[in-house]
This record gives sequence, structure tokens and C-alpha cells, in this order.
Amino acid sequence: MHKTKLRMKATRMRMKTREGGLAYRALSIAVDHHHWYDWGHRLMILVGDYRTGSYEAPRGRDLWYRFAAENEARGRIITTHNYADVRATKGQDVSWRIFDVQDEGGTVKLGFWGDRITHYGLSRRELALFRRWDFWECRARGEWFGLRRWLYYQGLHAAVHLKKPFACNIVPPRGSGGYSHWHCEVRGKHNVHRFGNYTWTQGAERVQFAGVR
Repeated sequence: MHKTKLRMKATRMRMKTREGGLAYRALSIAVDHHHWYDWGHRLMILVGDYRTGSYEAPRGRDLWYRFAAENEARGRIITTHNYADVRATKGQDVSWRIFDVQDEGGTVKLGFWGDRITHYGLSRRELALFRRWDFWECRARGEWFGLRRWLYYQGLHAAVHLKKPFACNIVPPRGSGGYSHWHCEVRGKHNVHRFGNYTWTQGAERVQFAGVR
């Protein structure tokens, strides 16, 4: 009961903080319902890229930009990371372009922004903008020069291959229908291994569905 009250208090405090900020992340860890030994999910919360309630692989923010007075040669380049700024110009005679990060940071699409991204070439001014955005927004801020992504995937691997302390932790044999992250949760001496609702024995050809616990 005491732990439940603390979680409720932390949840109320989190509602008063900026979503995705450091305080928000710390309070999210405080109210986290994963097992105490599941440090992987907590690390993902700490370093992941916050996207509307979830923590994804760290990457740079998308960049929308346009030219003042639609003058590509000399017009000031207007940039934003906030889609609300783009939406606010709907119906106006302006054309936004985008550097769009996809595939968990592995791909960048360049093009005119609309219902679909229409691809185009980069002028020298746009190329300079792209280089600054790629270095500062993606590599430095978004990925911490690779450290943030490395930490995130360490947490993801630990969360997927979660091992229960002092348990058997053996995995099903290859070709048995089980997976390499199904670590047996049973402690002490036993002949039948179990992960979730599935069981197997060391010499069994197939894992068995044992019913919902």
C-alpha cells in the first residue's frame, strides 16, 4: 500500500513536468512497473527519444524549413522543429521542405513537405543547412556522438533477454519453437523449464503451451 501511494504521488508530480524532460523521465522510472532487476527498460526511459508516451531509439529531430518570400537565392531560411509552425501556415502561399529522419535514425529523406514527400536536389545553401543540422541536431544532441544510441540498445537487449536472478535461465533448444530470449524462470531443482506460459524439458523436440497462469 505504501509503494502504491508513492507511485500515485510520483504520477501526479510527473503531470506537472515537461514531457520528455529529465524530471519527467526520473518520475517515469519511479512509477515503472517492471521487475526491480529489469534495468534495461529503465535505461531506455532515461536515454530514449521520447515520442508521445514511448521511448524510441535516439535520433535527431526532423527539420522543416522554407525561404522567406519564396526566394531560394537570397531569402532568409526559416526553420522549425515544431510541426505546429508548419500547420499554422496552411492555406498560405508558402512551401515547406523537410529533413525527415526515419528507420530509427538510419535514413534521412529530403523533399517538399506535403501529403507525400516529393524529393529534390539540394542547393549549396541547403547543403550547408543540412550539414549543420546533421552535426548538431542529429549527431551531437540526438545521439551524443553515438553514446546515447549505444546505451539505448544495451538497455533494449537487456530488456528483451531479461534474466531472473538466481533462476535457471536456460533457453529452449534450437528448432524447438522457442526463442533465444526465453530464459527459464524457475528457481531450484526442476526437470521442466518454464518461460511465461511455455514449458520444455532439456531433451524435448518442441516447447509446450502450458496454459495461462
